Amino acid sequence: MKPFLKRFFKGVFIIIFAVALIVLGFFINKFDLDKLKPAKLVEQIPYGLVIEVSSYEDAEFYDSKNEFIGAEIRIKVEFESKIEPAAKLPVEYKQGVRKAYSEIDLYVKDIESKEQLEKMKQALEEIGYIKLIESEGIQADYVEKKIDGKKIKSLAKLYLKPDNYYFVKY
Repeated sequence: MKPFLKRFFKGVFIIIFAVALIVLGFFINKFDLDKLKPAKLVEQIPYGLVIEVSSYEDAEFYDSKNEFIGAEIRIKVEFESKIEPAAKLPVEYKQGVRKAYSEIDLYVKDIESKEQLEKMKQALEEIGYIKLIESEGIQADYVEKKIDGKKIKSLAKLYLKPDNYYFVKY
């Protein structure tokens, strides 16, 4: 009789535990208790921010007949990070006493002609400021870093097309 009672109580305990988890899940959804979970801090893409160009490198691609088939430019930039949700940041960053900066690479792909490449290189040398346009063609790579012990998904690389940004002259 004792092994039967042990199995019976184990089964009852498992059923009660499963019902408790279901009820807990229901109340979390009903009363919006998701706010209690720690929010992930994510650096935002700097749309609308004027970014200064630190340096750039270009690469040209040719086919077997030595004809130009495309190019890409890697632009190194540095800017003040905007991290969301700001309410979860350490106090010094919320108040603006300390600021986080990001140094990332912008990869401009799909440059179709040598003339377009030359114009872009000339603009990078003369103007030196870029502003990103909010569009669907931008892809981002993130890395995880820490700011005062808090994990943040920070931007590492942005992949752009020539129509995802424009040059700003001061």
